[in-house]
Amino acid sequence: MKEALTLLNELVADGVMGAYAIGGAMGATFYTQAINTEDIDVFVTMAPTGGLLLSLTPIYEAAKAKGAVVSGEYLVVGNWPVQLLPPPNALVEEALLSARSTTFDGVPTRVMTAEHLCAIALQTGRQKDYARVSLFIDDGAVDIGKTLVLLRRYNLIGQTGQVANWPTSAS
Repeated sequence: MKEALTLLNELVADGVMGAYAIGGAMGATFYTQAINTEDIDVFVTMAPTGGLLLSLTPIYEAAKAKGAVVSGEYLVVGNWPVQLLPPPNALVEEALLSARSTTFDGVPTRVMTAEHLCAIALQTGRQKDYARVSLFIDDGAVDIGKTLVLLRRYNLIGQTGQVANWPTSAS
């Protein structure tokens, strides 16, 4: 994963893309037990293009010039498929902008907060997402109060009933 993070940082430094943040299952591994995942979900802000349409093409072209391989919707860097995604909604955009800086294997990176990852998982609403929120709670990796603020803001409180160990005192 170190190679992928290095490439992402180079693309930001080169101005090819704006800020990025790791989300999804890989983002969760920064806070809790390792979760089986086959790719790295990276949410990106797009560098201004002057046009009305957003395109990942400039990012993919710059990444290929630095040795990445395009395979379907992924950039493969080292052994890691990296999926670059623009934020699909306001919650994910907030999560991207609020990401925390950390390091992985000596490489600086940005990861969505545990609270945002839980809110996004609840918004996505698959069984594996509810299980991920449950894992965050079991591991004490998430601040329930901060998460509730997000859930109220994005009208997701009702989703907490799908999480088996959601604290009954929190709502």
